Amino acid sequence: MRKIKSLCLISLVFSLLLLTACGSPSSETGSKGKSNENEKVTLNVWFPGTGTVETAVRDILDKFEEENPNIKVELEAIPWGEYFQKLSVGYAGGTAPDVHGLGYGQLIFTVMQDQYMDLNQFIEKDNWEGKDDVFESILKAGQYKDGQYGLLFPEVRPLVWRKDFFEEVGLDPEQPPQTLDEVFEYAKKLKVVENGETTRAGIDIQTENGEQSYFSLLMLLGQDIDIYEENGNPRFDESESIELVKKMVDLFNDGAIIPSHQQQLQGSNFENDLAAMSFASSPTIETLANAVGHDNIGWSLPPKGPNGDQTALMLGTFLTMNKNTKHPEESWELIKFWFNAENALDFSKQTGFAVPLKSLENDFKELAPQNEIVFEALMDARGYSPTEHWSKNMDYLRLALEESYNGIRPVDEAFKENAKLLRKELGLE
Repeated sequence: MRKIKSLCLISLVFSLLLLTACGSPSSETGSKGKSNENEKVTLNVWFPGTGTVETAVRDILDKFEEENPNIKVELEAIPWGEYFQKLSVGYAGGTAPDVHGLGYGQLIFTVMQDQYMDLNQFIEKDNWEGKDDVFESILKAGQYKDGQYGLLFPEVRPLVWRKDFFEEVGLDPEQPPQTLDEVFEYAKKLKVVENGETTRAGIDIQTENGEQSYFSLLMLLGQDIDIYEENGNPRFDESESIELVKKMVDLFNDGAIIPSHQQQLQGSNFENDLAAMSFASSPTIETLANAVGHDNIGWSLPPKGPNGDQTALMLGTFLTMNKNTKHPEESWELIKFWFNAENALDFSKQTGFAVPLKSLENDFKELAPQNEIVFEALMDARGYSPTEHWSKNMDYLRLALEESYNGIRPVDEAFKENAKLLRKELGLE
């Protein structure tokens, strides 16, 4: 009798194990694997920017939903000024979206925090043919160590100028400055001063949070010139950098630069007819041309530095995936869909971002007359190098620039002392 009871108990345990094995997927599998095809999945997407950008994103997401009826996408478009703080709070509180955009600088100093999904696993699993179509520089921009943590929709900074303003001061409207030295010469000629006050700058260089203007010029000095090293050690106090900033401060003191903030809400000085030249982002060029007339806007590669370098600044917005998303497969399908050639071209057409795909070269150039130059600039463009100390470097660099422009300290002292303080904070001296 005892033997029969034991056999019954074993049979019952076996049956329970069998039912468990053959039942519905566990919550762990359901959270990390692809959802059941009959199950409606909701993906949350956050993207920085409103207006035209938001419209373009919604068009992509609507089309994705049509082709994937089991996936619903909820978009939250957030102004740039509020975006990163909200995203940081979302990650800290476990409410970050499944897929989100991320600015160039934001990715390169937060990728070490282990928040974003390495996309290589999906690229390799799918044997994604699209990878070979993405420019190497675009892939590299979103890489850290051996991981691919973002795919970039790039924007580049060619030189843009007002032809009508050139004509006013007797400069050839079809001939922009050809060298870095000529940029400074032209800027002084193009300024307009009335009653001792500059009413139009020769060049649009931001004096507050102005690292993008500074880096656009610094890169022309050569590929081996940079703001910092991978360990965060600042290089902005090197002699080439200091000499460049001295020239920028001279322009400012000469009245050829109007003070401005990199992210001022009313738009840049160039956009507001307050500057004759700019290293303008590619998404703004078409808007500018529509506002003042295409005939009044010229664009070219950046002028040549001492070694002939014409490297353009590349920034943009990455598509990234939350490492803890409950729907990784669906999230990857959305990112992959966004980088489909047809969709990528539509997105670039609406937003002005440069195309990230080689196969779209001719289509992109046909969209707008300036895109020939934008595409050529993309072929020799770079952004900030990845380091977890990017933000600290920017803080001290901004402070050094502002102290220099405002005459608080001489350029040499401002840059050397701020670099020294940063090294001390990072434990490098």
